[in-house]
Amino acid sequence: MKVDVLGLGAVAMDIVLQCEDLPREDGFAFVHEEKLLPGGSCANVLVTLANMGACCSILAKVGDDQYGNILIKDLKGAGVSTHYLLTKKGGTTLHTFITVAPNGSKAIFANLGDSFLSLSEDEVNLEMLKSVRIFYTDMFAGRPALKLARLCREKGIPVFFNLECTPSFMELCRVSRGELEEMISLCDLFCSSREGLLELSAKADGMEAGLAVYKKYLPEAGVIATLGDKGAIWINKEETLVAPAFRVKVSDTTGAGDAFAGGLIYSHFIRGCDMKPSIEFASACAAIKCMQPGPRLKANEADVRRFLEHHQNESILENQGARNEQRR
Repeated sequence: MKVDVLGLGAVAMDIVLQCEDLPREDGFAFVHEEKLLPGGSCANVLVTLANMGACCSILAKVGDDQYGNILIKDLKGAGVSTHYLLTKKGGTTLHTFITVAPNGSKAIFANLGDSFLSLSEDEVNLEMLKSVRIFYTDMFAGRPALKLARLCREKGIPVFFNLECTPSFMELCRVSRGELEEMISLCDLFCSSREGLLELSAKADGMEAGLAVYKKYLPEAGVIATLGDKGAIWINKEETLVAPAFRVKVSDTTGAGDAFAGGLIYSHFIRGCDMKPSIEFASACAAIKCMQPGPRLKANEADVRRFLEHHQNESILENQGARNEQRR
């Protein structure tokens, strides 16, 4: 069976706490609603892709506890193959506690458990890449991800590396700076938040950081910096493309970066779109996710196209109104 995207990375259970505000030091915050939602950055990306119609498979390890069983069932229901989703006997599955304020801002507390980082190099092999078009990873766990990325380089399979956390946090998750830098040099497209790029480059500005990281590692398809409500920047050897964020009413920003990554993979690597329409599609996925509660995007390709058309028409009307006002 042909697999559009094989993803190696985090699959987690998210305990989402809707609060009137994020807790302050020595302070209190009331929880108005509590939900148990399947998540994890890699799983979120693959579910986004499956919703678009892509054939996806996840490679990760969970415990055989309640959370692990729920996650396996959920991914199967979402259309993501769990053939390579391994189970650790007696293990504890990665789970997070996410506090979300009314404006969509959040704080995340992660309980790593003892399963997802226990995935070893011996448990991944070349056979897993058979008929795979794109390899996606967030480097959870690091060494198995590197092993497959090296094999992808030999086989000519594009690698999309999404740095979900800062390098200093990755070190806490047993991914060394050297391993991180090797993955950036192996990947075809590298995506990171502003904070991750700032740490990697020791620069103070997001654009400068993105340029510095690109010039150092030269990934074939470039470097993408996701900047939240400031949009995203895509840098490669041909151009530097800036994509503003769409203006929407934010409900929950959790998983917006995952929706962006999934949308970008689908539009650029699977659909074969150029940079501009690809990053616009990805930005639309992130914007729609921000309007929805929970960690995963609930939209298909047609939904995203309608969103883009609506905002394009809205922009045309705004420009016409501005021109009419100038004439007066």
